[in-house]
Amino acid sequence: MSEILGTLFAKIVALLSLAAVAAVLFMVFGSNKIQNTIVDVTQLQTNAQAHYAGQSTFTTLTNAVAIAGKLAPDSMISGTALVNPFTGTVTINVNAANAAQFDITETKLPADACSKVIVGLPAFVSLKVNTVLQKLPLDAGAAITACNTASNTVVATFSH
Repeated sequence: MSEILGTLFAKIVALLSLAAVAAVLFMVFGSNKIQNTIVDVTQLQTNAQAHYAGQSTFTTLTNAVAIAGKLAPDSMISGTALVNPFTGTVTINVNAANAAQFDITETKLPADACSKVIVGLPAFVSLKVNTVLQKLPLDAGAAITACNTASNTVVATFSH
């Protein structure tokens, strides 16, 4: 009887250990997606600003231009589309209200990732989360409140 209980206990410990390792890996890779999103958007933003540095407007800036001109990092490019690590789409284009600015739109950001991404993005001049314009400078607590759905859309506006 004690042999059976010992074997059973050993198997339970092994399963718990496996579950713990899986949980740690999930947290590490989940955090990696957030960092990759921040790095990708920052690189896209920086490359677009550098490419359009001699121009007064961003009127010709599109996903197609970002892909063809290698403004978008390779990790964002999926065929003719830009994507984020959360299987959402990424769009870069001229700002509709001000041609001297451009927008980067990220979709399908989970709530926990959304707040970390928007706090980690540099130098935006305007920010909308789920169509709601955010007050700048953005407060970290306000970021959590703004990213209140399971799948969030973020529009960050940048200029020269």
